Amino acid sequence: MTIKTRLLASTLLIAAGTTAQAENLSVTAFGGSWEQAFRTCYVEPYVAASGNTVDVNIGSPTQWVNQIAANADNPPIDVLVNLMDTAAIAINDELVEPFDATKIPNLAKVPEAFQTPLQGYGTVINFGAAGLGYMESRVSNPPQDWTAFFDGIIAGDYVASLPGINVGSTTPTALLWNLFDIMEIPLDQPEEVMAKLSEAVESGNVIFFNDMNQYLTQLQSGEADIGIYWDGRAWTAKDGGIDDLNFYYPQPGGIISPSVVQKVANGSDAGWDFINTMLDAENQGCFANAVGYAVVNSEVEYAEPLASRAPSYQDVRWPDFAGISEQMPTWVDQWNRTVGR
Repeated sequence: MTIKTRLLASTLLIAAGTTAQAENLSVTAFGGSWEQAFRTCYVEPYVAASGNTVDVNIGSPTQWVNQIAANADNPPIDVLVNLMDTAAIAINDELVEPFDATKIPNLAKVPEAFQTPLQGYGTVINFGAAGLGYMESRVSNPPQDWTAFFDGIIAGDYVASLPGINVGSTTPTALLWNLFDIMEIPLDQPEEVMAKLSEAVESGNVIFFNDMNQYLTQLQSGEADIGIYWDGRAWTAKDGGIDDLNFYYPQPGGIISPSVVQKVANGSDAGWDFINTMLDAENQGCFANAVGYAVVNSEVEYAEPLASRAPSYQDVRWPDFAGISEQMPTWVDQWNRTVGR
């Protein structure tokens, strides 16, 4: 059934028999193409089926959590789309409600692996994973594992583009935690990890990027040959005309970056129906194919090329998000004193 057909059917049902007073729901979303897909695939079907209206708030998770905390008894947000680190804050500060499966029937189609990290206070809704993007004409034999990638930088096999310390969406997990994990070092002992990074920098074979577009510029210009990047962005860039770009997940796997959804405490109970709409298989499939990211309903079937590109949740690695948040100030200090970029 197409989105148009679903909207028409839902509208007819409302016109025929819905008498309840409409509510206005406030939800959050990330910007850009993510927002457009969110509105088309989640908001429109929900509005058609419920008769409610929806305000979509674009911004940042830290901003949203602060807004809720400032008025927790009468929050300005009902459904919180979030990231893992700020989701943990919302849980610890009792700003969100525990999920009730009886209110979210579609939750039964979401593997436990996507729910467990939220401790019962939410679920992952979609995810990307970090791996390596590289220019095929300049890297004929890309490293098969992450350790070989970093060793190849030091050996001068290629010039690598790495995220700088201020790339908050990428550096803590895809670079730093990644190194802690493959080097099997506790998160509270950063000296050896920073020494490895310093060695790579001192080899002269590292340049840093400070935003996602700069990474692509570095690879296209020849300043870098290979580097850490996100799957969805890499494939979008390739499909958009950077034909020489390829992407893969080195062993022991990519590093997941999930978007999650939580029900705000004291927010409208209509939020449960909105979350259920977000987890519907057809709506999730619509979103996945629009933005190029994997989703969590196990019944979703991806269209090509996403079907060949989307990672399985079983093949990616889950960072210790809580541990990263706790240690990040120390890591930044160590970085500034050793890596210095």
